[in-house]
Amino acid sequence: MKKNIFILITIFIISGCYSIKEDCYHGMTTICFGEPYSSVAKFQKPYSLGRTDSQQRWDDLVACGAKRGDLSLHSAWRKALEPLNKELLEELSSNFRKCMKSKGYVSINDCGRKNSTTDKRICNE
Repeated sequence: MKKNIFILITIFIISGCYSIKEDCYHGMTTICFGEPYSSVAKFQKPYSLGRTDSQQRWDDLVACGAKRGDLSLHSAWRKALEPLNKELLEELSSNFRKCMKSKGYVSINDCGRKNSTTDKRICNE
């Protein structure tokens, strides 16, 4: 009897829970379906969400201070990271976002995850 209870408790612990909102299994480890969108993909033109011209977006990102190919966009405020200067980081980050806004982009906070049920289809790489 004790063995059966132990097995039952073990099954509940290992099985975890599935989250429809995140498209993830949560248990001993978290397993999510799909890949997250990059920071670059989160900048979209409001009239073409999910279909923003990637080449033009890279040209605009570079004009605002990012290095081509830097999907994290850390290159836009690299000067403030080594050593960490919070005031400069806030200033560079703010200037970068203002520059992208002046070029007609909006920043999408939650795109979902690529190729999963959470993909909102409003971001593109």
